[in-house]
Amino acid sequence: MTPNILYNKIQQFFEREETISVRRLRSITLANKNVQFRIWGETLEGDRYSGREVFTFNGPSRNPGVGYNYNKLGYMIMYDMNKGDYRTFVYDKIYKLEINGKIYNIR
Repeated sequence: MTPNILYNKIQQFFEREETISVRRLRSITLANKNVQFRIWGETLEGDRYSGREVFTFNGPSRNPGVGYNYNKLGYMIMYDMNKGDYRTFVYDKIYKLEINGKIYNIR
């Protein structure tokens, strides 16, 4: 095997997209607070978004006295870098995640 062929095979191995569950998506996004990542999905109205750069942070859902828990409802408040504001995303509507150079397809 020549070095170029070997390098291409190694690169193909690392660029392979992994399929994960929505539950694993939630775990990854919650464990990586303040880490920028990209998501692909759609809104509740059906509008698609692609490569939205966002990050998660410690939100109000777990504070005492707050009467709702977005995470339990399947939502997550993330900071949208493109819009410069906080947005609520629905985990079930996200179909692709890119974090730390790794791409995941959500089933």
